[in-house]
Amino acid sequence: MDNESILEEERAKYAELEVLYQNIIDHSTEIENELLENNKTIQMYLDRMRRYLSPQLYEMVTGGTEGETSISHQRRKLTIFFSDIVGFTTITDSIEPEILSDCLNKYLDVMSSIAIKYGGTIDKFIGDAIMIFFGAPSFENDKTHALNCVKMAIEMRDSLPALDEYWRKSGINHNLTCRIGINTGYVTVGNFGTNERMDYTIIGGPVNVASRLEHASDAGEILISNATKSLIDEFIDTKPKGEIVVKGVHTPIETFQVVGLKNDHEKKENPFLKFDNEGFLLKPLHFDKLSTNPEERRLMQHALEKALAALK
Repeated sequence: MDNESILEEERAKYAELEVLYQNIIDHSTEIENELLENNKTIQMYLDRMRRYLSPQLYEMVTGGTEGETSISHQRRKLTIFFSDIVGFTTITDSIEPEILSDCLNKYLDVMSSIAIKYGGTIDKFIGDAIMIFFGAPSFENDKTHALNCVKMAIEMRDSLPALDEYWRKSGINHNLTCRIGINTGYVTVGNFGTNERMDYTIIGGPVNVASRLEHASDAGEILISNATKSLIDEFIDTKPKGEIVVKGVHTPIETFQVVGLKNDHEKKENPFLKFDNEGFLLKPLHFDKLSTNPEERRLMQHALEKALAALK
């Protein structure tokens, strides 16, 4: 075979390899594009899932092992939070659904952001009602869970005046206030449901107590049990509110109203009370139970208490 024939044969082989290489490149590109599209679809579904799950539960479902996500139940000491909007049923009967939906979603969005900030697991929304718990699926310690829950409740309460303004601009002339109940105790937590649908939630007597505390609290009030108070007493100002009877609980539940963070009022200047070397100046107070928001009530109450203490 002469050199020309050998060269021609090599060229043919090279051409075949070039065609094979190009086919591989084209096929790889198709696979890569298909993978990219599949990844986009998966990410879209994950983003949708994120909106329906608390961050802790989302992480457990998407990042955990099969064993972690199939736990039937555990016995844990948790701090449980319930809240609802005072007079919400009355609002629903008098406001257009579109306006109500927008305002309620705005309220729930703000409350959810605060809950996530403090590490709470959002169990569910039931209309305007919110159920949150601390201590599962991730656990730190009982005191931290209780304190974060109460701090969260205080921030939620203090965020209502701005939301009330948003509601009023939307046409809802209803003094936006909420009731909050908090309790700490041992509950059963885990996945409950069927093979088709599971719900990560909690059950037990302490859950019922927290719900009962919420119903027993006054407008703009945070009511906690003695079990919660004992964990956060060094950080939170409270005052006794009496006892309540809960069905299924043999003894009455001692309750306490949350006033605020201890010494927090010392760090902020009270607009209603000024002290000087000679005494104090108590500014005129105008209280209206419909228009005075919870934060103004708290400042008025503190100003009066400090003034009375100084007089004594």
